[in-house]
Amino acid sequence: MTLLERDEQLRAVAGWLDDAAAGHGRLVYVAGEAGIGKSTFVGHAVAESADRARALVGQCDGAATPAPLGPLAEMLPGLPPGTWPADASRHEVFTRLVDVLRAPPHAEPYLLVVEDAHWADEATLDLVRHLARRVHSCRALVLVTYRPEDVGTASGLRVVLGDTASADGTRRVDLPPLTVEGVAALADAYARERPSGTQLDARRLHDVTGGNAFFVTEVLSGSAASLPPTVRDAVLARVARLDEGAQRALEVVALAGARVGTDLVEELVHDGLTALDEPLSRGLLVLSGTELTFRHELGRLAVAGSVPAGRRIHVHRRLLEAFLRRGAEPEVLAHHADACGDSERVLEFAPVAAQRAGALGAHREAVEQYRRTLAHADALPAGRVTDATRADLLWALGYELYLTDRIEAAIAAVDAARAIWDTDGDDVRVGDAWRCLSRLSWFAGRNDDAESQARTAVDVLAGHPGVELALAYSNTTQLRMLSSDVAGTREWGARTLELVERLPEGPKRTEVRVHALNNLGTIEITVGAVEAGTQLLTASLDGARAADLHEHAARAYCNLASGAVVQRRHDEARRWLEEGIDYCADRDLDSWTLYLLGWRARFGLDRGEHVAARRDADAVGRGDVAAVGAIEPLLTLAQLRARRGEAGWEPLLERAAGLAEGMREIQRVAPVVAAQTEFAWLAGEPERARQVALAAWPLASEADCAWHRGAVARWLTPDDVAGLGGAGLGGGPDGAGPEPVAAPPYAAEHEGRWREAAELWEALHSPFDQGLALARSGDLDLMTAAVGVFEAIGADAAASRVRTDLRARGWPAPRAARESTRRHPAGLTARESEVLVLLHEGLTDAAIAERLVISRRTAEHHVASILAKLGVGSRRELANVGGAVTANG
Repeated sequence: MTLLERDEQLRAVAGWLDDAAAGHGRLVYVAGEAGIGKSTFVGHAVAESADRARALVGQCDGAATPAPLGPLAEMLPGLPPGTWPADASRHEVFTRLVDVLRAPPHAEPYLLVVEDAHWADEATLDLVRHLARRVHSCRALVLVTYRPEDVGTASGLRVVLGDTASADGTRRVDLPPLTVEGVAALADAYARERPSGTQLDARRLHDVTGGNAFFVTEVLSGSAASLPPTVRDAVLARVARLDEGAQRALEVVALAGARVGTDLVEELVHDGLTALDEPLSRGLLVLSGTELTFRHELGRLAVAGSVPAGRRIHVHRRLLEAFLRRGAEPEVLAHHADACGDSERVLEFAPVAAQRAGALGAHREAVEQYRRTLAHADALPAGRVTDATRADLLWALGYELYLTDRIEAAIAAVDAARAIWDTDGDDVRVGDAWRCLSRLSWFAGRNDDAESQARTAVDVLAGHPGVELALAYSNTTQLRMLSSDVAGTREWGARTLELVERLPEGPKRTEVRVHALNNLGTIEITVGAVEAGTQLLTASLDGARAADLHEHAARAYCNLASGAVVQRRHDEARRWLEEGIDYCADRDLDSWTLYLLGWRARFGLDRGEHVAARRDADAVGRGDVAAVGAIEPLLTLAQLRARRGEAGWEPLLERAAGLAEGMREIQRVAPVVAAQTEFAWLAGEPERARQVALAAWPLASEADCAWHRGAVARWLTPDDVAGLGGAGLGGGPDGAGPEPVAAPPYAAEHEGRWREAAELWEALHSPFDQGLALARSGDLDLMTAAVGVFEAIGADAAASRVRTDLRARGWPAPRAARESTRRHPAGLTARESEVLVLLHEGLTDAAIAERLVISRRTAEHHVASILAKLGVGSRRELANVGGAVTANG
């Protein structure tokens, strides 16, 4: 296809290749609708870099359930031996590839092309994410093409695009449709090649095709004087003009897959390779070496979809036998067996393909292969597939569904397996299934079911003291911990560890032990025994990391970080958040990365770092997050909007409240109550805030967590608590006991010691809470101070609330901040906005002072204030957030 109107984009790619050659690699997303010319564009880019880079191309296959890491497998012949050793884990493969890209064994950088990423399997998407986060340190340019129209909100690629948008090395090229002038130029080129052809009106052609290059060329390649209504009609009209042998050959190529070897076509087509001459000469097919492809995937789909059912089954049957003789991958064999209805072969190859996909992290593909297997198992005669085999398939499907966050479907699959084992009298498998169902029910936000299923698992496994019973004990320990039940957690944790000591050494014993230590350490931190709890949790973390138990290590980071955030131990929180996010991102543990980002959003909100908080909460919102990970980012965004006087917080709060209601854990409920009471106060309804707290107090009073108790109790008086039968909260300087019922700043608010509470919050670097304590004091000086505290972090609605309360008491209210400061998303002053622009130009403090005609000390003050408001610790970090802030400012 002729390349038109792409000079600017090609120059950009050439520049990024120069960057890659200098060790500053780039990953470029090349976006464009189907037929817009993405493959032609990257083909030209590869051709123009022939003497400057080693180019390797891999294709994502939309013809079947894709093979895990299919594009990388296609690139392997051009990569150094050992890049993908046999039986290597996905993480090891990714690490080895990055090592190769950082230090290529030749002078030229690599140019890698991943085509049609909208069809990518999960493992390939994880590879793209992995490269995007590291490519800036590589000598490589990676081009990833995709169709935006095929990337829905639930698409794995959509999540990857969001996760990597701000990575240092990522860029994007959008390929627009051809202009009317471009269509005219293409039409002229075709007219010169075929002088006797019909000349079509270029403007009309542009209107009908939308400037889509493939649609234009399909119309121009035909002989009709009128424009076809669809591209399918255009393609099939061209196919219809081929002789019958060429049409049958074209059907074989279309049904075989995205790429087909000429040897296979020669074997299956009656006229051999000569049947391909006409499709090749007419441009329907492209021959590259010994591989055949359609000139465009839309053409292949049009041909494949037009093959009559009977002939389609016959061709797939022949393709299956041909691929069997060639020892094709199980994914290919399973696809063609499925297409021709060969259930025996599906049962032979689809489970193997599923296991391979799961091992490489392509869990969605594993789901489809297991579902395909079970569907064909149902089609076979009774007795062909044993109940035991069916149960194992359902169990494996349930696990893959769990990993892909399809919890309800996972519950159905595991429960079906459990029913089979129950009929067979296999108590160990039944008990293990109940334990798994308990975990799944918790993920689904149904804690009553989780508790009941946990008890059943323990009861069923009571006579079988093995790994399964130890896991059931630890699952119960975890539920008690999640409910902030210290006595229950310690009791069940002790049972778990006692049983673990009787188990034989091995990976399973280690797994149960680190799981139990995690539960025990988390509950100790929850009740205030921070040192002891941290020791247990870090022991769990160390054990998990040493044994490469990635999920358990991630869980330890999550509990260490979230505990520190809740208790406002900000230095520790920052450490565990950053270390945990790095660990999880490095291993593509995206569920846990998103969970930690949600807690980092809460961390930023507590510290008044609104830009950083919003950035993290938005990042989580782009992903498909389970209920337990969605609450904090939802509340963070809701509170940010409400505090700043922005609209749209109500649906966020409503969704978070609905999720917390199903869990009924104080660690989920208390943050929702804190937001609800805060919003009632902002609306000038303190009595409604009190009523919300009163309704939540029975649950809070039973939980062994001083911080979550305090978040509810701050809105109650001692008389309220006494009237509900609760004990005094204590926690002040005269409170008794090392573990107060409410954390000190909350206890001070509860008892009306407003100045002390504000001082405690200030010491904890929690400005909004500081301002809230001052604002509720009823003291003129303290309330006046609250206005300044709120304005400093851009909480305009809160500042306005205090002014209204002051005026209602007949007291003067401080003047509002300047409009320019209030409008800025980070609360920067006009001068700070100017300084921010100069920081992005790379100016030093001295240069900024000279440019703005201010003292160097004043410039330093402005820079420090900007970093604090944006929630970053250095000028280098500023590059990740400052551009958007400058634009918004």
